[in-house]
Amino acid sequence: MSAFDCYLIYSALKAHFSRKGYDYFKYNGRTKVSVENFNVRKDRYFFEKLTKRYTKEEIESYFVSNYLSNSNLWVGEMNDKNFLDWKKRIQSISYLYENDLKIITDRCGSLDNAMKCKNSSHSTLIKLYLGDHIMPETMVLLNKVTGFIERYDTLLSDSIWIKVSNLLQKYDPFVIVDYNKIKSITAQNL
Repeated sequence: MSAFDCYLIYSALKAHFSRKGYDYFKYNGRTKVSVENFNVRKDRYFFEKLTKRYTKEEIESYFVSNYLSNSNLWVGEMNDKNFLDWKKRIQSISYLYENDLKIITDRCGSLDNAMKCKNSSHSTLIKLYLGDHIMPETMVLLNKVTGFIERYDTLLSDSIWIKVSNLLQKYDPFVIVDYNKIKSITAQNL
């Protein structure tokens, strides 16, 4: 993989996480970047460095993991720690998801109570996520099972929820798990 190929992935994923109409999967990672523009960038070194360290799939994951922390990150601000933390979470996703559900139910008594929005205010679930008590993957997986994001989108219109909703929906296709196992874990915690 060339440094330019790495830059293409970077540009496409940046657009995926920061622009409303762009979908990385719909457009197969294609963007309107050119080799000429890439060659005049002063940060080409970062892309060359990444291609020596990681495979194409790892580079994709590297960028996704860093965009989760901040969708407007410049490649020079990205770091291996975000990537390594993300890899650990993904490798033990079922276990961590179950632990997060226990945190939610311990706080609220039930998952149903945690997901209730009262008077157009954030549910306990959103507050736990915003307070970094549960992972973004937990929110994505819960949405796969319950579809709560669509419901919240009709109930909440504040800028915090809109940002969270967009991030979770953009991140969803990158969280690949055994759906039946997640459904079973969720059912045990209802």
